[in-house]
Formats: sequence, structure tokens, C-alpha cells
Amino acid sequence: MCSAAAGGIATADDRRRLAEHGFWDYTTPGAGGMEAYGKDDYASLLDDMAGAGMNSLLICPRWSTTGYRSRLKYLDQLQSNRVIASGNEILRWMLEEARNRKIKTWLSAFVCGFDSRVYGLKPYRTMKMSIDGEPAMEIGSYDLDTPGVAERAVEIFDELVSEFPMANALNVELEDSGMELPHRIPLYNMWAAENGRPPFERLGHPINPRLYDVYAWRDYDTHRRIQLLQAIEAAVRARNFRGDLGMICETANSAYCITQEVNLREYHAKLPHWVAVTYEYDKWRHRYGVMDLSIATPKKEGLKVYYLPRGVMTWGRWPLPITLEQSWDMDVEDVVRFRPDGLWWFGSGSVNEGAHVSVKRLREAGYADGRAARRALLKRVAALRSTAS
Repeated sequence: MCSAAAGGIATADDRRRLAEHGFWDYTTPGAGGMEAYGKDDYASLLDDMAGAGMNSLLICPRWSTTGYRSRLKYLDQLQSNRVIASGNEILRWMLEEARNRKIKTWLSAFVCGFDSRVYGLKPYRTMKMSIDGEPAMEIGSYDLDTPGVAERAVEIFDELVSEFPMANALNVELEDSGMELPHRIPLYNMWAAENGRPPFERLGHPINPRLYDVYAWRDYDTHRRIQLLQAIEAAVRARNFRGDLGMICETANSAYCITQEVNLREYHAKLPHWVAVTYEYDKWRHRYGVMDLSIATPKKEGLKVYYLPRGVMTWGRWPLPITLEQSWDMDVEDVVRFRPDGLWWFGSGSVNEGAHVSVKRLREAGYADGRAARRALLKRVAALRSTAS
């Protein structure tokens, strides 16, 4: 058992370390998040949060699709999206309303998955995605060594702070950017020669830092991430953005192993003021091992940790092996025991079908709609109310 758990249940003073508590959700087409919310829906969410003592809300306006009006020609712009149709007015309004309720707002962007027909650069893989009756998108996955990808990621965050200056903090998501790809091998070998690491030929196959413990490759990929994060920070600080910054540090929880994709020690050494965002959605599998990698280990390395568990989320093979209520109860226990610095529940109560949340599945779970599920979650997690500052 890791040291964070060995100490037993936290005291009242320890529980105050949960400085932020709230929801994580998406305005992006096809996500099954807030993309179909109108102002009444946003106001209802903010009122429910304020009534539950929550003080933090992370909004993702950039997923594999785009959920805000952008001037960048390589971002998809589905006019059926309510934020895009409003010219971003509805999202600006919601951010201001959150501020009026003393709720801190974060914006997050995934910058390694795009509609490849619009994005233009060559992806290393693609998948089809159909949204709201529109022609199927071809979503491409991209790595940070493909020329142009990192530069465009900086442009996206620069645009977000320009469009939404009232947001308080930013988070970067780089999922699927760490794969072994032929064009990356010479770049890895140059880095390895400069840092006394083994050449690629001695690493073995396959390499995916999310699934295999190939430390040198993980360190190289962390190096590339840090370079991008430094560039993003320089761009947003130049716009006088002074808020907090974070990155998702991906975990994997498969049948036979758990892994952490990022070299957490190096991340903290190079970016000590950045937050590590970690997650766990499958509480029925490797529960405490994942809590070690998601909370205890990054804390041991000195990082501020924000944890992202399953909220009003139906993603995965349905029905789940445990109920939503059982998952929430387990996470409440683990938050009290392992003491992350912040907590966002993934999914605030969608009003439409999507990849992360299905209203149909919520009804099968016994909830009339997304808001009913959200309010049930808020009752189950009420024990955490006193932990937010």
C-alpha cells in the first residue's frame, strides 16, 4: 500500500487540501457534454454547483471536434454547435456567470486529434465520426514531431486566451501523441545520443508509453511535451494571462497492467508550477494501484494533482460492471484517503447523446435526464463539501 493510503483516513485539516471541486465537461460536437446546453441549462448547472459548495469548472471547447468559434482555418466549425452558432457569446456568458458565483473556470484543449480533411497535415491514423446527421468526419491522430502540430497547438491556446480572457486557468491534453512512428525515430536517436540513452534499436518493440514500460521512450516523449508546454506558456503569458496551467498525465488501466505515460519527476522539475491532471473511470479494476499512479505518485514527486473520476459519464462497455452510484462512492472514499489537490467529476449531465454520455443509458440507469443524474451525484458526494476552500 502506498504511503498516502497507509496513513488511513484523512483528518478534517487534511481534507481542506482539496482546494478545487467541480465538474469537467465539453462544448464540442459529439462529446455528449454541454454542447447542446442553452443558457438555462448552464444556469442550472452553475446553480447546482454553487448550492453544493463547488468552486471549480473545467470546460473543454476543443476535443477531437471544436466547440467554439475559431479564426483558425484548420479547425472544424459545425454550425449546429450552439457555442459556434452564437459566435462564442453563450460560452463567454457562462464564464461570466461562473465568476459571479465565485466558481473558478478552466479551459482545456486536446491538440492531437482533428478533422483531417480540414486540418491538412498527415495523421498517423484516422477514424470515422458521425455527428448530428452531418457527413462523417475523418478524425486524425497526430504526434508532436509531425511538422506544424506543435505550432498549431500554441496557436489554439493563444486564441483561447484571446477569445475568453475571463477564464482563470488552462489545461493541455496530448493524448495519443506518444506513439512510436517511423519519422520520430531519428529525432529520438539524436536526443538519446545527447542524453546518454540507448538508441532506438535497443529499446525493443512495440513502444507505446501508455501501455509499456519503455522508460527511455517515455522520457523522450515527456521531453517533447515539455517543449510544447513551455511554448504555450510563453504565448499565453505574452497575452497577459496569469492563471494556472496544467496537463493531463495519462494513465492506462488494462486487464494486466497499469501505467503512467508521463515522466512525472521530469515534468515537475522543468515545470514546477504546472498541475498534473490524472484520471480513473474503471473503479472495478486495479483500484488502489491506479490511485497510487494517479494521486500518490505525482504528489510524492512534488506535483499539485487534480483528479478526474467518472461523473455523469456512461462511456465504456454498457452496462458497466458496477453502478454509477457505486463508482461515485468509491471515488469519495479514495479522494478522502489519497487527498488530491483538486477534483473534477467527468460529466455534468448531458442533454443529448454523445461519446462520453448517453441520455438513453442514463435512463436505463434509472435517471430521467442528465440533470437528475447530476443532482444524484451531488448528493452522493456531499461528504466532500467541506474539503473545498
